[in-house]
Amino acid sequence: MTETYNISSGLKKAGAIFVGAGLVAVILGALLAGDHGIARIWSNLLICTYYFTGIGLASIFLIAAHQIGYGGWHILIKRIPEAMGTIVPVMGIFLLVILAGTLFHGHHLYHWAAEGITDPTSAQYDAIITETQGKSVFFNPVFYSVRIIAYIALWTAAIYAMRNISKKEDVLGVQATYQKSKYIAAIFILIFAVTSSTGAWDIVMSVDPHWYSTLFGWYNFASYMVGALATMILIVAYLKSQGYLKQVNQEHFHNIAMLMFGFSVFYTYLWFSQFMLIWYANMPEETAYFMARFDSGLFKFLFFLSLFINFIFPFLLLMRRDSKRSVERLVFASIVLFFGHWLDFYNMITPGTMTDHVTGESHAGFGLVEFGMLSVFVGIFVFVVFNTLTKQSLVPVNNPYLKESITHHTIK
Repeated sequence: MTETYNISSGLKKAGAIFVGAGLVAVILGALLAGDHGIARIWSNLLICTYYFTGIGLASIFLIAAHQIGYGGWHILIKRIPEAMGTIVPVMGIFLLVILAGTLFHGHHLYHWAAEGITDPTSAQYDAIITETQGKSVFFNPVFYSVRIIAYIALWTAAIYAMRNISKKEDVLGVQATYQKSKYIAAIFILIFAVTSSTGAWDIVMSVDPHWYSTLFGWYNFASYMVGALATMILIVAYLKSQGYLKQVNQEHFHNIAMLMFGFSVFYTYLWFSQFMLIWYANMPEETAYFMARFDSGLFKFLFFLSLFINFIFPFLLLMRRDSKRSVERLVFASIVLFFGHWLDFYNMITPGTMTDHVTGESHAGFGLVEFGMLSVFVGIFVFVVFNTLTKQSLVPVNNPYLKESITHHTIK
């Protein structure tokens, strides 16, 4: 029953090509962007770091939710989201780089960290941030640093705890590990329930420090959850094509696709709820967020393109049952949705990071730097995840729900 995965040299080369080609594109794009090239690198570093962090966390959340909910259908593919979760500590390194950039070059990313933000004689002075008690406490550099470091530490510890207990299960068996794994899963759910929202506020929403949304954490969660499910489908389909996971069948793909479709609808519900309430209230401090995305032709186009890709496209394609059971259609849909939700985070972050807060002028672009940085992170993700898959059996041989997963079927 044990099935061992050996990463192919072709896949390693593909990952290296993605990283190498991406770096070349980033450097070339930054040079062509002139004075704003470095700022675009920082902005896209933030976009990709947060997106892939979210994908890793959402993958572990899926495992934890099934673990405490006595789910069994997913066991045959359980090692894929486990491996995807190991990208989070790697992204933690990039978050620390971004944190260092925030503290020493805050004007590249976070307006609240810019030099002179609290000085009334400075052109960068911001009375809202400085004089509003809640904001001045929240955007304190020391407190902010503590929060970011705490996120990385908590996420890494919880993910490795879940992975280690999964490894022990293969060796020690069910009795020694199963109940403990449920406790660890419950602890992760509690950590994730809090930090998924506070992390979204700190890392993304604080790019626009005058604006806030009570739905923002859930909105982010829905977006990177779809990205995680799309990535999972792509990895499972690839492994199947290489002769692995032979017992994974159409029913397993159907279940992942139902989740992906469901979270796409949930994402759109949150998108509409956030947008409609702010539009209807028509309060300047709230509508400024969306006006920044409508004033530029680039942002306005990408704003509605993102909505089309992330809602209308999956709604039309994945509503049909046969589409959820077709690997070819699912692979196509997953590629499109993975790109679409990366685009969604581009729209969340770039208008705030690439706008001069004194003149109001936007220096955003969409080209080599953006696609190059995404290529770099895809290459890193491929190497980390597939290398992790080589460390243990692809099939959790001692999991009590393995038989249920093997015989899994839906009502026909």
